[in-house]
Amino acid sequence: MVKRFALNIERERFNRGLSQAQMAKKLDMSLASYKRLITCSVDRIDLYTAYRLYHLTGKLAYEFLDVSHNSVLNVKSKIVGLSPSQLSFIDGLIEFEKNFAASHPDHEDYITVYVPTGNMEDGMIYDSANVEKLNVAPYREKYGNLIHCGIKITSNHLHPAYNKGDVLLICRQAIRDGDTGVFINKSTGCAYVRKFHQTSPCRLEPISGYGETIYVDDTNHADMNRWIKFGYVITKVR
Repeated sequence: MVKRFALNIERERFNRGLSQAQMAKKLDMSLASYKRLITCSVDRIDLYTAYRLYHLTGKLAYEFLDVSHNSVLNVKSKIVGLSPSQLSFIDGLIEFEKNFAASHPDHEDYITVYVPTGNMEDGMIYDSANVEKLNVAPYREKYGNLIHCGIKITSNHLHPAYNKGDVLLICRQAIRDGDTGVFINKSTGCAYVRKFHQTSPCRLEPISGYGETIYVDDTNHADMNRWIKFGYVITKVR
């Protein structure tokens, strides 16, 4: 753990263009102490160092330990820096989920289904959305824990692939070449159901002939950063 911690601190220093002496100063330690840290000559990381790292980078200590696979810690890291109103909204969602779990012994068989309230044309509008719960127990045997959530189709603009009332079961893992994915444009808030082709530039092609092909330049960080790859469609529930 100390080795991973040290490696990631050095990466952070390099990315910020700091010398080891400058990094040591920002962490309020001597250069000798910093060198002992990054050469793993210490048995543990003290709380004050973790505190200084947070103020310098905005990252919590465990984020330097490569534990992003831990879903609880991963969620916690994402809420750091949100406004009080955003935290209040998220807290309400957590309370809803806890109450639902308490009243449904089989709650692990249920997923959250997002129901867009905008006009589902060439891009679903997520300016506001309702949620429903759906029991997917019949699909667990085949797909297991790949099913993370669902999206309800609220119009026939994606016909014949998907009809109004269908629920798309979504996996939030990486979208692969040839997958039907859900892509969210950060600027507009619109979500698109598109066939993903890993070309250069990447192509997001309509699945029913409705709408235009969207091109995303995979060599342009700014262009890539405009899009959120929400997840891919496992199957539909009709």
